[in-house]
Amino acid sequence: MTAVSKNSAVTYYPGTKKFYLGSLNIEKGADFTHDGNYEQLAKMNPDKEIGDGRIEFIDSGVEMKRQAERQFRQGNLDETSLGNITVIGLLQEVIRREWRDFHAIEGTKKIPVPKLQLDVAITDKFSASKKVPEFVEPDQKTNKFTQANLRLFKNMISIYESDESQLKATIEPLSHEIDQAAGSLGKAANEQIILEQETYTTVASADWGAFTTDHSTTNPLEAIAGVVSTITGNHFRPNVICMHPTVLANYMGNTFISGVGFNVSDATIASGFPLPKYPQLRVVQDVGYTATIAPVFDINTMLLGEGPTTAEAFRNPLQSADGWVIRQWLHPLKVTNDGGRELTTLVA
Repeated sequence: MTAVSKNSAVTYYPGTKKFYLGSLNIEKGADFTHDGNYEQLAKMNPDKEIGDGRIEFIDSGVEMKRQAERQFRQGNLDETSLGNITVIGLLQEVIRREWRDFHAIEGTKKIPVPKLQLDVAITDKFSASKKVPEFVEPDQKTNKFTQANLRLFKNMISIYESDESQLKATIEPLSHEIDQAAGSLGKAANEQIILEQETYTTVASADWGAFTTDHSTTNPLEAIAGVVSTITGNHFRPNVICMHPTVLANYMGNTFISGVGFNVSDATIASGFPLPKYPQLRVVQDVGYTATIAPVFDINTMLLGEGPTTAEAFRNPLQSADGWVIRQWLHPLKVTNDGGRELTTLVA
């Protein structure tokens, strides 16, 4: 990736999948509800491959790209337009690589948050009146609304490379730094999501890996059915179970489970497959989960507020170094405790 000597800044907002000129700081009032107020440079097409239309330049970004190409042919590498394209490339690489090794995000419902905070209305649940006799009025029902308060916070990382490191390296150092930055941001967000997913009311079970002679002593399906019944009774539909690999290994090796409805190829899937013998629950497997528990919940009650991701490039001429600062805004939030339960003591 080409170093730039002028400051460049680009913002990516997942709600529109667009890149905008400048570091649009939501702490200072940036609002993507009406993105026509900002200069649009490019659009991300995540279903396409890099080099095959994944980044599509739009609006003023089209002329910016043409200008950068002209400057590049002339050997001028320090133009702002070229710097902005460099930052767009950096941002899209970070976004693409961020969640490769982390899976907790699969247990969230993503909500684009166009500004620093967003209130989402949540209603309670009520039951219908059953077998209402003739001339008898049904019970009067009304929704009670509460507010789920998404308040975005930011995770940050800074990359700094000297001219010497870029010239002497046998591999391009910035490419390696981008990979590290993506992993660090992904790990930070993954830990924050897990922290929220592990806050449901706990329900004690027993060690799913315990054996007596030639069979397991605990049936995991009874424990799962119990919490599913509770959640369903609260008028939610549980569809996710989160597991550390150790918990999943105990489940798969349990004699009440193994050999029935289990495809051995499932063991090679990192995450996202239906739970054997309980396919209404999708497994979210991640090493970040506590190795003795398994949260079960309705994914609609576990929100992930997604704000913008910004990247700024800068040049320090006194140190002969290029730097990049990346900021990512997000907020994982459990909107109600009634939508889930956390099975505990699953591993001795």
